[in-house]
Amino acid sequence: MSNTKKNDFNNILKAIPWQLRLLTFDSLHKAGSGHVGPCLSMAEILSCLFFKVMNIDRNDESRDRFILSKGHGVPILYSVFHVLDWIDKNELESLRQVDTRLQGHPDKVALDLLDSGSGALGQGISISIGYAIAQSMRKTNSYSYCIVGDGEMQEGQIWEAILFAGVKRIQNLCVIVDNNKFQNEKSVQDTLGNISLESKLKSFGWDYISVDGHSLEELTEAFKYFKSSRFPTLIDAHTIKGKGVDFMENNNSWHSKVLNDGDYQKARQQCLDKLNDIN
Repeated sequence: MSNTKKNDFNNILKAIPWQLRLLTFDSLHKAGSGHVGPCLSMAEILSCLFFKVMNIDRNDESRDRFILSKGHGVPILYSVFHVLDWIDKNELESLRQVDTRLQGHPDKVALDLLDSGSGALGQGISISIGYAIAQSMRKTNSYSYCIVGDGEMQEGQIWEAILFAGVKRIQNLCVIVDNNKFQNEKSVQDTLGNISLESKLKSFGWDYISVDGHSLEELTEAFKYFKSSRFPTLIDAHTIKGKGVDFMENNNSWHSKVLNDGDYQKARQQCLDKLNDIN
């Protein structure tokens, strides 16, 4: 790729997280409910995965697989599907409506673009392990990715899955923690204190990488490292809940607060300004 084309692609990639945030505001505002804060913290992670890292060819049985274990953040994943032209804008704005394919948590029965349903926290890594093992057995040279929340890391099934993957050295498994420091009611720190994921993951036979979860460059390098690793990899992506909107950032009241008309317009304008700065 020439330097000019590479620079053009990088600028497009930098714009995508802000496009995703804008689309997510639109769908959540129309729905009148949903989880805005947990969506905004994932924008760069999803952009890097779906637009740079993963093989997402729907016609390729050996494509990479993706599980959103923190299923309440699915509105921004639907925004990804819209940018990919998998769903149109009208359907995107049918979020949480009766008979829509776009449920408040991922529902593969309703929407076969998903690799699995989710939302009962703690189950995603186990599902991703199943995909990873199947990929290895079929010798597809593909990868299994899973995003979990940092609060979700308190679930027991998470650690059963981590232990299993480490013992079996499932090297095509990558777990990304959206480490935005908050969970439903309070901060993760207030709930369980300062828990070192690094020491725990390494003791379970995993590779561990800590990155700025809003840096596309750091995320790209982390995924590159994962693909060369001989062990399952956890990427600890340090993010900001409500990223991109000054009155939402690190404000846990926006975990699932409804976007009224005024907040919607303010949030949208702030992210639109950031998008225009890139363009």
